[in-house]
Amino acid sequence: MKEKVRTGLLLTLFLIACLVVEFFSPHVFDFIILFFSLIATMEFGKLQLKSGNPTFKYVPEISCFLVFIATFVGVLCNLSAVVILLIVFGLEILLYLSILLGSIFFIKKDIEQDEFRRVTNMNTTQFAIFKSNNTFATMVYPAALIFFVYLINHIQSLGLDNLTSNTEGVPMGLFGLILLFMICCLTDTFAMLFGKWIKGKKLIPSISPNKTISGALFGLLGGVVGALITYFIFSLIFVEAFSVAYFWQFIIVGFVGSLVAEAGDIFESFLKRRADVKDASDFFKSHGGVLDRLDSVVFNAPVIFASLLFIFG
Repeated sequence: MKEKVRTGLLLTLFLIACLVVEFFSPHVFDFIILFFSLIATMEFGKLQLKSGNPTFKYVPEISCFLVFIATFVGVLCNLSAVVILLIVFGLEILLYLSILLGSIFFIKKDIEQDEFRRVTNMNTTQFAIFKSNNTFATMVYPAALIFFVYLINHIQSLGLDNLTSNTEGVPMGLFGLILLFMICCLTDTFAMLFGKWIKGKKLIPSISPNKTISGALFGLLGGVVGALITYFIFSLIFVEAFSVAYFWQFIIVGFVGSLVAEAGDIFESFLKRRADVKDASDFFKSHGGVLDRLDSVVFNAPVIFASLLFIFG
């Protein structure tokens, strides 16, 4: 328990340090996102393998770099959010089609000799499609979803004129990231603390035996609290810019964000249960792997990005 608390404090300090880096240099923060995106992708690839869902080596990691490079170059070239999004997802589809067609027509011998194919008794074409689809899933989760963390980080450089004019002088990238992490962290903290205190009926025991209904309900409260704390702190500092935003909007954002965060947590629990492992890895020692820490963040990033556009755009 002491080690878990100590590791948790170190992780919190590290997160604060990363946000300080973001304030001074968003582009350096991009590289931090890329690093953890790669680790999380490799962890998911291992979960896939242990679940009997093999992937093509290195393709998901290449996908991480493509998402990073497309976003990085797009921001430097002042491309709009829509154009960057189309480029990123176009590259993802192109990469998927490349491995699908390549595995069907050009590497039949490797597919035929794959030991997983022999176990499944699929023919080479069926197994090529199966393995390509598994690889695509590992490209989408978490790398393609983490793409929205990049967008939040550079939200004022994406050609969103209304948002830019409404939030002039406000570090909206920092605000969005703090909002994202506050909702996810307080959802998890409230769910854990109140779940252990109140206990009661299990939420989904077949997937996650430790989660309770009481913990899930108080987790929703935690998300709302996290959103409101972030809103009130920034509204006190940037009064004029935040005059277009209202506290009830952040109650909704916190509630919806908390629901999505819990869904992300449950989804990752399902992946671990399917792979029959406790944690995605031991990267953070007693706190598990990168995917264990980012499961709710990955799901929530698109929600927070869309919320910022709706409220300030």
